[in-house]
Amino acid sequence: MEKRRYRPKRSSRDRALAQLRGYWEPQDVSEFEHTAESAVTKAMSELGLNSRFNEEQVFDAWNVMVSTFIASHSRPIALQKKVLSIQVLHSTVFYELERMKGQILQKMQDQFGAEHIRDLKFRLG
Repeated sequence: MEKRRYRPKRSSRDRALAQLRGYWEPQDVSEFEHTAESAVTKAMSELGLNSRFNEEQVFDAWNVMVSTFIASHSRPIALQKKVLSIQVLHSTVFYELERMKGQILQKMQDQFGAEHIRDLKFRLG
């Protein structure tokens, strides 16, 4: 049997204020104990966030999908309106990425789905 947990006895002043404010708190609070993980999981499922697409997966996959040289000179910065924006540090890498855009986009869509990524946009800077 689970041990019941009770609130510390409140002073008569605190009980009078609670009654005046119109709220009542039960003395037995053992039924209200939850772990943070179960509370977050429940809130996420109620809000429909469990099935939400995770942009961080796309950012992590960038380094795997392109060569190490290109990955070291470019990085994804945003995924907005299904367009993945990539910041490129050097103009030659920018040119190479523009040339490979179709192949990279196809790899991204194969892994994450065309409904999540519809285009790539490269930005020099």
